[in-house]
Amino acid sequence: MLGKLIFLFTVVPIVELLILIEIGGAIGVLNTVLLVLITGIVGAVLAKSEGRQIIANIQRETSMGRMPGDELINGLSVLLGGAMLVTPGIFTDVVGFTLVIPFTRGLLIGFIKKQVKGMIKEGNVKVYYNSPFQGQRPDVHRGEKEDFQKNFQNAEDVDYEEVDKE
Repeated sequence: MLGKLIFLFTVVPIVELLILIEIGGAIGVLNTVLLVLITGIVGAVLAKSEGRQIIANIQRETSMGRMPGDELINGLSVLLGGAMLVTPGIFTDVVGFTLVIPFTRGLLIGFIKKQVKGMIKEGNVKVYYNSPFQGQRPDVHRGEKEDFQKNFQNAEDVDYEEVDKE
């Protein structure tokens, strides 16, 4: 993880600087600065628009009682993309637009989901969830589980802790 952070905060800015120098040599310094400003402004407006749409979708999903999982992933993508778009640079702008534009964002999220599912299947990633109402708890017999669910069916927030019997 530390290596990835070092890469992110050292190599990426150096690459951005090199790209901006090359573009500045080709189209001029003023045009390069205008290009960075325009992509930042357009990106911020697009991210704000997409963000509002995603928030509306999340509110709609939750009001229907559904977990807005895909919309939360979309929201995170737009947030990261917006941050990249307001960061000066061409490479970050390309990645930012990829995360903010719905079509490319959908392709990227689909690819990431496929990779994560593969990692889960291979056992490289383990997913844990904590719910007293899903699955059979190993320390509770069926009758006890039904009693537990009946007693707490109207509870809004139930916490429990599994205790080793050893």
